[in-house]
Amino acid sequence: MLVALSDLHLTDGSTASDISPDAFRILEQEVLAAAADREAREIHLLLIGDILDLVRTDYWHRRERDGTLSRGERPWNGDLAPATGMTPSPDVERQFTDILRGILAGAAARALCSVILRLHAGPLPFRVTYVIGNHDRVLHNFPGLQAMVRAALPGVSLTFASHLREPRYGVLARHGHEWDPHCHGWRFHNEVLERGHPAGPFDDASYRVMAAGEVVTAELMSGLVWRVQEAVGSDLEGAELTRQLRDVNNLRPIHTVFRWLEWMGGAQTRRYYPVLHSALGESLDGVIESALGRRWDKLDRQILPLTGDLIDHLQDVKRLAMGRTFEEFRGRVHTLAPLADRILGDKEDRYLDGATREMKNETDQDIQFVFYGHTHVGKHEYLSGRPDGSGRLYVNTGTWLPLICPARDSVSFASAKQMTMVFAYAADEDTKGKSGGPSLDVWQGIRRKLYH
Repeated sequence: MLVALSDLHLTDGSTASDISPDAFRILEQEVLAAAADREAREIHLLLIGDILDLVRTDYWHRRERDGTLSRGERPWNGDLAPATGMTPSPDVERQFTDILRGILAGAAARALCSVILRLHAGPLPFRVTYVIGNHDRVLHNFPGLQAMVRAALPGVSLTFASHLREPRYGVLARHGHEWDPHCHGWRFHNEVLERGHPAGPFDDASYRVMAAGEVVTAELMSGLVWRVQEAVGSDLEGAELTRQLRDVNNLRPIHTVFRWLEWMGGAQTRRYYPVLHSALGESLDGVIESALGRRWDKLDRQILPLTGDLIDHLQDVKRLAMGRTFEEFRGRVHTLAPLADRILGDKEDRYLDGATREMKNETDQDIQFVFYGHTHVGKHEYLSGRPDGSGRLYVNTGTWLPLICPARDSVSFASAKQMTMVFAYAADEDTKGKSGGPSLDVWQGIRRKLYH
């Protein structure tokens, strides 16, 4: 039995709220029940990327404030190494080591490790494959980080990979960021960093290159939370504002972040408008003025506003929307939002398109299912069918984090907690009533509840 999940985004807790440890008890119960009911021969846990989030943190901002790390020593500043897009300093690995240590010490990560260790100690053969995503990309670069994860799971068979091909279960799995132009370093590697040494999108060299998406998470998203937390203190209204901001990374589609900020800044936070405005401007600068941001800006030439690459878009926000006050920002976002949604909104599902292309080129007829994560939106889509009911299927493994998205009124936003789990069974498992071949269960649920 293959159990797949993705995008848990376990953090050090400094700028984001982790999944409740109780969620992993649900995982354990479901895995054990499915294994018993479907007569599983093994349990293969497939973690499809962004399980550990090593860039969603205030680590760099905090250390700069304390005077222990300069801004130029951050991984995306300084002279970037062509092979990685990161500063080639031994201290960069130490920075990520500190962050990973904090993640593994958190309650959610400890709960996940405990479940894995109990499954490992159970009666069935057990193994884990960790497909590396983009928020945990540095696991590709620093073997010492992989060793830290293995040390937290003593005795467990754990493999790190860029993808998994498992014909026994009919599965091809990737994180899915390969189809996200802001989060995969393929073009950045080929067109900016290593122009004379091109690599393919699925080559190891492309997976090792840091992308602009990680800098946006660390500098803009986490930087915004950090700066507001530092400025507003711990009074009730300030604490509520920072609690809301800690969910900024759970917003989809991500290009609506500025409209979300405009909507969220209601009357109860009016006295914090100057803080929000200042924090947003400084956080935008953190991305735009970074060494990686300046070089990423060479990817696409901007012809008109809201064209070009991600850095061009952020420069447009600062130039066209920021204004002199947060009130001015709110008004400009309200005016520009419809245009931005038309230009930046995804007109088609690039992940479904990617899965379709992969399966068209797939010659192994045993591969029936392609799994991606990354989008935080669980879904399934039939790619082809056969008269006997079999066929090929794309599954997005979603996330367990809340999903914040625009409401149909085009003004407000709403959220719900999510959980997506996928179970694949080999031909000799889940045999009751089955004519042969692998089988699949996809469980997607949301919970709408207001918590204290």
